Amino acid sequence: MEPKVSVVMPVLNGKRFIAEAVGSIVSQSYRNWELVLVDDGSTDGTYDEVKRLVPERNLKYVRHAERQGIARSVNDGLRNASGDLISFLDHDDSWFPNFLEVQVAYLQAHPDVHIVHSDFQTTDVDGKIREESVARCRNRTRPSGYVFPQLFHDCFICSNTLVIRRECLERTGGFDERLRWGDYHLWMRLSRHYQIVFTPQVLTRYRQHPTQSTRSDPVREADQEPVGLQALQYILEEFPEIRSELGEKTIRRRMAALYFEFASTWFLRGEPQHARRSLAKAIRLAPFTARYHLLYAASLLRPSQAMAFRSGLRRLRRLASIG
Repeated sequence: MEPKVSVVMPVLNGKRFIAEAVGSIVSQSYRNWELVLVDDGSTDGTYDEVKRLVPERNLKYVRHAERQGIARSVNDGLRNASGDLISFLDHDDSWFPNFLEVQVAYLQAHPDVHIVHSDFQTTDVDGKIREESVARCRNRTRPSGYVFPQLFHDCFICSNTLVIRRECLERTGGFDERLRWGDYHLWMRLSRHYQIVFTPQVLTRYRQHPTQSTRSDPVREADQEPVGLQALQYILEEFPEIRSELGEKTIRRRMAALYFEFASTWFLRGEPQHARRSLAKAIRLAPFTARYHLLYAASLLRPSQAMAFRSGLRRLRRLASIG
């Protein structure tokens, strides 16, 4: 019997894009799936749009009377999922019609593999393709196997490309609700125990736009630590042996890089004083990294000069962004 796939979709006021996302599930060539929709307090008629598209037998609906956040929403979806396999799809992303067929077939053919993810496209707010293949356009290799060391250095997994055996999540748990979103932390936890395999086909689309619920607010307070850094701190607490495996110098460099990303976000928002605060932390951790000092110097420029520098930095971030 074909394994059932539970698709967990958290949503908050997603009516604008959700028809495309849900339509891509309904159009899958692999038919044995259920959609677990977790409505985090939507007020725009999101559920009515979903009911119009999904047969009742394939839909489970969980509603929060008040907003609980992305991590709690995903966990509530997992608690209500009944499938042998779990996948995730945000309400503003979409799958190619053969996504589930390809990924489920791989897991069936490789019982020693528990998690599989794929290449993907990025699009703009209107669905226009920005990158046909993220792996190719960004010239990045995607390792397979026990990939924790590589994943520690770079969150190269896009959540809408994953299919995971349910037993993995039963062992490791879901998203850590201390984090605003817990995907990176969860992938690292899973990679401590299980093989993660990359399939090179482009199977999904990731929409990049300013109102993304899970990525639109990477910075809330100037004194708040980057979520990626919090994820590293939690993983180091849970698995202290990582320090000897990777070495303190490697860990410090990775943390410095995350502070630099945080500082870049503040700088691009026109908040140079907050950028300098994070840059000071990055420089303490990796004092001989030239780009940290360069951005610090840029944060001291006059407004007109800083504007030109920000324009160049935005172009670089578009090329390097993981989305």
